[in-house]
Amino acid sequence: MKAKQKTWAGLAFGGLFAVMTTGLILSASVSAQGNTTAAPAGSMPNLDPSKLPAGVATRGARTYQATCTGCHGVAGVSTQAMFPRLAGQHSTYLTEQLLILRAGIRPSQIMNRVAAKLSDQNISDLAAYLSAQKVGDAWTGQNAALAGEGAKIFGGGAPERGVIACGVCHGAQGLGVSNLSIALVRHQSPGYATDVMHEFQKLGTTGTPQSTAMYLEMKPLSDHEIDALAAYLSTMP
Repeated sequence: MKAKQKTWAGLAFGGLFAVMTTGLILSASVSAQGNTTAAPAGSMPNLDPSKLPAGVATRGARTYQATCTGCHGVAGVSTQAMFPRLAGQHSTYLTEQLLILRAGIRPSQIMNRVAAKLSDQNISDLAAYLSAQKVGDAWTGQNAALAGEGAKIFGGGAPERGVIACGVCHGAQGLGVSNLSIALVRHQSPGYATDVMHEFQKLGTTGTPQSTAMYLEMKPLSDHEIDALAAYLSTMP
C-alpha cells in the first residue's frame, strides 16, 4: 500500500478535508423523500460527478434540516468542534466526497453506511443547498500563539521538509477552488480539522489527486504543527 501511495507523488497539491468529506450525518429517512431511489443492490455506484442530475437547493434544505442539524448545525454551521462545518463548501467538492463515501472508497464507519442510502439526486440536492449557505464566523477560545504558528505554515509551508504552503491551493483566505474541487477550509471546526489532517497523515490517499496531495503534505508534520494549523484555520482573519 505504501509503495502504491508513493507513485502519486507527482500529482498536484490540493483539497483538504475529505468530508468535510463531508461529514453529512444523514439518517435512513433520506431515502423516503422525493427522488431518493438509491442504486439497486449489487450495481456499480456512480463515481462520476458529471453524471449527477442538477441539484435543487430547496429540496436539499429539507433533507438537511430534517437529518443533519444535530451534528452540523443550522445551515451547515456546526457549533461543535468535533463536527465539520459544511456551509459554503463548494458543491464540486461535496459531491465528489459523497460519491467516494457512498462507494466505500474513503473509509468512514458512519458515513459509508449513511452515504450508501443516498441517491444521485440526494447528493446533488444537498450540495446545492450547502454550497449556497454563508460560511460561519471564526471560532473563539483558540490559543492565539498556537494559531500564529499555524499561520506561518499555512502561508509559508515548511520547504525544508517538502511541505508546500497551504495557501498555494486553498488561497490566502482559505476559500478553496470550486472547479478544481479544492475544499474551502476557512473557519473549519478546530477539532475536526485536527482529526481529518491526522487521517490524511496516517491513512493516506483515497485515490483522488487531492487526497494524495494532502497525504504528502501532512506526513512530515508533527502533532503540534497539525494542532497549530487547525487553530489557525478556525480563526482565520
